[in-house]
Amino acid sequence: MNVQSNMALILGCLLSGLSPLSYALSDPLTSSELNLARQATQAIMVPRLQQAARSVSNTEIETSPTLEQLLVERRPSDKAQPNQRLADVYSYDYSVDETIHAVVDLANGQILSSERLKQQHLPLTEREITRARQLIFADAEQSALIKQEYKRITGSELINPDSLNIKAFSFSADSLPERLNAASQTCGIQRCAQVLLYTHDDIVFEVSPIVNLSVGLVTQTIGF
Repeated sequence: MNVQSNMALILGCLLSGLSPLSYALSDPLTSSELNLARQATQAIMVPRLQQAARSVSNTEIETSPTLEQLLVERRPSDKAQPNQRLADVYSYDYSVDETIHAVVDLANGQILSSERLKQQHLPLTEREITRARQLIFADAEQSALIKQEYKRITGSELINPDSLNIKAFSFSADSLPERLNAASQTCGIQRCAQVLLYTHDDIVFEVSPIVNLSVGLVTQTIGF
């Protein structure tokens, strides 16, 4: 399990009021249980999930999805019902900038409870990271800055931006309160990503874009 998955598990536990240790000791969901949990939440939000699942080409920037499914994990069973298997399903509703937490009964696909949480951000999904990359390279100023940084590091021109490696993390303004412009101050209220860029041989760039995924804009670049 990678660091991002571990972070998701721990945050999922905290949001649920559960012990991370109990999470780690639980039996993981089977593939059929994962599908059931996803389908259960999709059933009540079909139009939103259909929009979020729209496929795009490599050159097209995906519009902000209405709903992004973030995490599906086994919920530890209640001691009073040890045989009951439940799933915690976390989604992000971009239309109102809220994280949705639903508890699904895996015996029948019934949603037992759901809640909406403000300013609670689980790690980014692969699709969100892809969208952050697209937004960065669609921004002329950012693209020029990245090409300049690439040439500084390698001495060569950046021909194919897809050759760059990236890592991206959910970003909140309170992590860098004194270094942010006004546009980045909404990060944490809205869903944002901080992106780290690397050359093909993993030399890190000294510039790191902040991308507001809720509005589809690069808000600023942080220098190291």
